[in-house]
Formats: sequence, C-alpha cells, structure tokens
Amino acid sequence: MAIGTGITQEGAIKPSSLEQQEYEGDLFAKRITEIPSNMHKKLDYDGRTDEQPVYVGFAARNHATSSSGWLLYKITYDESDRVIDVISSYDSWDNRKTTAVYG
Repeated sequence: MAIGTGITQEGAIKPSSLEQQEYEGDLFAKRITEIPSNMHKKLDYDGRTDEQPVYVGFAARNHATSSSGWLLYKITYDESDRVIDVISSYDSWDNRKTTAVYG
C-alpha cells in the first residue's frame, strides 16, 4: 500500500535503471543499507546476562570514547527477550547512559 499517488517526474533527465532499482516506491524513498565498515563497534550489556546488548555504538577507528560523533543504538527487549525497539542517538560512547538523547 503506497502512501501517495506516484512519482512526479520533473526535468529533462529521467532516473536510470539503477536509480529506479534502489527506489522504494511504497515509501517514496531511496533504499539504503547501513554497513558500518572500517568502524569501531562497542557493545554494552548493561547488566544483562543473556548475551543481548542494550547499547551498541559505532565510530571511526581510534575515535575516543569521550568524543562526540558516536552513532549509538539503545535496544529494548520484551519479557520474552525479543527486540521490540531500537532508537538511535549521536553522542559520545561515555555518555550513552547519561546525557545521550535517543529518539
């Protein structure tokens, strides 16, 4: 089910076949894949003992944990330990639990 009526084509240059393949028509948006390559990844289990992280962070290699610029995820689980919410923030790894604003 689409959220609109279609693409409005303006201008003289039409999208290439590759551009059309990466376009998600139902959302009227370009599809992307998040690949944190060449990055430092940190996990924090926040007291969980089931090997499910609560905080996940990505930053450039050798980026200090006290420096802002970390892509942070906070993961929420239900009572059956299934992921029910993943929200993001940009802050320092050291601030992931205190001042980082997720949402």
